[in-house]
Amino acid sequence: MRHKNSLELFDYWTAKRAGRAAPSRTDIEPADIRNLLPHVFICDLTGKESLSFRLAGTAVCTLYGKELKATPFAALWLPDGIRNAGRTGAAVATGTTPAVLSLDGLSQGGRVLHAEMLLLPITGPTGEHDRLIGLMSIFEPPYWIGHDSLAGLSTTGIRFLDQTREPLFLGNRPEIKLDTAQGTGFRAAHAQNQRRVAHLVVLDGGRRD
Repeated sequence: MRHKNSLELFDYWTAKRAGRAAPSRTDIEPADIRNLLPHVFICDLTGKESLSFRLAGTAVCTLYGKELKATPFAALWLPDGIRNAGRTGAAVATGTTPAVLSLDGLSQGGRVLHAEMLLLPITGPTGEHDRLIGLMSIFEPPYWIGHDSLAGLSTTGIRFLDQTREPLFLGNRPEIKLDTAQGTGFRAAHAQNQRRVAHLVVLDGGRRD
C-alpha cells in the first residue's frame, strides 16, 4: 500500500476485525472514517465471479460521471480487464483475503491517471462472506477529474495481503505485475500519435504509404 488513505482504512478494518477473518458490515461506523467516505464503496456478491455496488462515495462516482449504485464492479474496467477484475473482487469477498490493486485509469478524452484500490472482505447480516468494502485513491489528482470521465481502468499490479503477517511485512510483499500489453498498449499508441491543436486533441492515423 502506497496511499495514505489505503493505510488508514486497512488499519481501521484490522481493528474492527478483532482477530476474525473479516468484520461485519455493522461493525463499520461511517462516522469513524468520515474523511475517507467520498472514496469508499461497498459491493455485494451477485454471482460466482461478480459483484455489484451497494453504495459508492461521491469521489468514485465523479470519476465516472454517474451514480454507480447497482453497477457491476467489473464494469469499471476496460474490456480486456473485466474478467480478471470480477474474479479478484469475488476472491476477496469470499476468500477473506484483502487485496491492493495498482491501476491506470483511461479517460474518455484519452488522458491517464494513476490510482490505488484497496479491497477488504466484510460479512453481511447472515454472517456469510459475500461482500467487500473498498477504497479508490488517486495519486496526484489531475485537474480534469469531473470534466473528462473515465472510460475504464487497467490493472497494472496486484498484491494479496496475508493477514497472518504484521503490517510491516504486508507493505513489503512484492506486487504481482500484470500483463498490460493490451490496455497500456492502447494508451501508449494514442499518446504517441496525438497532438494538440488549439483546444482539440488530434489523433494521427490513416495510411502512410
